[in-house]
Amino acid sequence: MIAARATPAVFDEWAPVYDEARNPFCSLEARLLRQLLPTLRGKTILDAGCGTGRHFPLLSKLQPEWIHAVDYSAQMLELAKQRLPKNATFHHADCTTIPLPAQSIDVVLCSLVLGYVGDLGAFCSEMRRLLHPSGQIILADIHPDTAQRRGWNRSFHQQGEEITIAWNQIDMERLRAIFTAEGFHCVCDLEPGFSEAEREIFVQQGRPRSFEELAEEPVMYLLQLVREAPQAEFVITGGQCALSAYDALPRTLTVEGGRIRSLLDSSPEPMTQVSLDGHLLLPGLINAHDHLEFGLFPRLGEGGYADAQEWAGAIHVHHAETIARHRSIQREARIQWGALRNLLSGVTTVCHHNPITEIMREPEFPVSVVEEMRWVHSAAFDFAGLQEESSIDSGEILIVHAAEGVSERAKQEIEMLQALGLLRPSTILVHALAVTPQMIDRLKEAGVSLIFCPSSNEFLFGTIPAATLLENFENAALGSDSPLTACGDLLDEAAFVTARYDLPAARLYSMLTENPATMLRLTEGQGKIQIDGRADLIAVPDRGLSPAETLRHLTWQDVHFVMRNGIIQLVAEELAHILQPQELAGFTEINVDGRRRWIRGDLRPAFEAATMLQQHGVIRLGERTVALA
Repeated sequence: MIAARATPAVFDEWAPVYDEARNPFCSLEARLLRQLLPTLRGKTILDAGCGTGRHFPLLSKLQPEWIHAVDYSAQMLELAKQRLPKNATFHHADCTTIPLPAQSIDVVLCSLVLGYVGDLGAFCSEMRRLLHPSGQIILADIHPDTAQRRGWNRSFHQQGEEITIAWNQIDMERLRAIFTAEGFHCVCDLEPGFSEAEREIFVQQGRPRSFEELAEEPVMYLLQLVREAPQAEFVITGGQCALSAYDALPRTLTVEGGRIRSLLDSSPEPMTQVSLDGHLLLPGLINAHDHLEFGLFPRLGEGGYADAQEWAGAIHVHHAETIARHRSIQREARIQWGALRNLLSGVTTVCHHNPITEIMREPEFPVSVVEEMRWVHSAAFDFAGLQEESSIDSGEILIVHAAEGVSERAKQEIEMLQALGLLRPSTILVHALAVTPQMIDRLKEAGVSLIFCPSSNEFLFGTIPAATLLENFENAALGSDSPLTACGDLLDEAAFVTARYDLPAARLYSMLTENPATMLRLTEGQGKIQIDGRADLIAVPDRGLSPAETLRHLTWQDVHFVMRNGIIQLVAEELAHILQPQELAGFTEINVDGRRRWIRGDLRPAFEAATMLQQHGVIRLGERTVALA
């Protein structure tokens, strides 16, 4: 073993082998950074100590205006240039003296670097100089307290020799004090341990016992610091907080202006509290595909259809009376029921595949509805609309039903879209049932995204999308579709997918949270629990499982609390005590399959509008029965 100081020369030696070995610390850190990093559109980020540029792909996805990458190792920078984004500048410099103007940086990322910085005060002072007053810094490194307790080294192997690098191992209390002294305020403080995602790495390295020994240990820290002290209206306490598909920690959230302002292990000061003891906080779910105005409709059709056109023709012949009865109900009221159907299943954001109406824009509407998009129903029902879109290329996302069926004409829709030049990164295809294996690579190369509604496909056509699409297509999300064809709500759809596919829990989690947020270009932190992101949250019973495994087994009965934009929208009887008597006046109590729920707003007009569908005061909402209490 060779002991070495942390110098540019040592990191030059490390550079050629830096990315070779799988590192459980890098795995954990990368997963949590995806949650912590804000959308960077229009912002400038500094990657301080960028090394080989391993974070460049992630940073590029967040669409920064510019990336400044700094490292004092020339060899590390040479490797980083191979991952060079177009909007990046490299600086061969020490992180304590960076050649950039004051207040020119919006976000600083400092990953696995601080342990090697000799003068943390100088580093902190330099970050304060560079950051815009509204900026933030995200720090991530190996947990110094655990490292000291376990005698960890930081090392690499070269030509059969282990080279250990000295590092400062300043304890967490001292580290926080240094940044506090420079005027920084900590808004997120995470000290996570390894999760199941890292088990495989330990097993591959022949160290399974080490993984078990570290099960309860904090192995890293991730701190998010800002220059301006955060404000808060109230705090959410007592619950475990989902940080990723694999990770959850007990944390207190402060909320102000509908945004999450801090995520800490304790409340910064006494204030109004929402106590969620015994619950796991998850990000509000995103339903990537629905038709809200059909929320009250029953399933229509007998199955065995060739494509969507055949189904549409058949139901207007065989179910004309049912369709007319439901359409006689005011459309705005039907939309309200479609929103309630989503809210009951923990959905806070819906992509509605029909025209946006004024009621959807009202602050009191139960869910957020995606507006910044273009849509055409399909080639089958609106080919002229697709032709118009092909001539626009606005860069906005375009959502289209495509290949919905098993017929030749359903398969030909992909070729038709390609001929129109509409297979492009801004296009999202819904269903894609008739996609053949030969088409998959073409869709991936074109950068399109896919939304799946498998229960709808099985009901109509007797088959579901190929497993390889749901398992391997990166840009993919789930939608509930409408009750006309779906098995139920979004959680029912997730359960259907779990039963039909061998889909990893983490993959399913991403298809209901992060993936649709990325595909739909949602920029306010939807699909995550992050600083300055929207306080779109759901609380479910904490059963000691990972967030992904929890979501895999979730049903609407488990959704005990829904908050959208920092405003409570739903409370189940298990948490009714969190509402003060004066607050109850703003809620309507309903019974859903015999279970009590308090829903914000007055639902009596919605019940009155649907009087003709009531039987003994009960309305059928998809697979549920709903009545006023």
